[in-house]
Amino acid sequence: MIVLDTHIWRWWVDGGGRLTEAQKQAISSAGPNGLGVIAISCWEVAKAVESGTMELAISVSEWIEAAVMFKK
Repeated sequence: MIVLDTHIWRWWVDGGGRLTEAQKQAISSAGPNGLGVIAISCWEVAKAVESGTMELAISVSEWIEAAVMFKK
């Protein structure tokens, strides 16, 4: 299992444009059941939205729900 840190998780959900090819390949090869995020990453996303350093088109809870179900 690969556990994504907050930045990698956000970048992957946002389309992967900021990820290296090696990072994209590792995430893709892990498959949807081989990826995880730690609970603190959800909190970090919420704090980033609260502080204005991250903007979402939907609520934080909707984004997190969609992001943990996200499959590429």
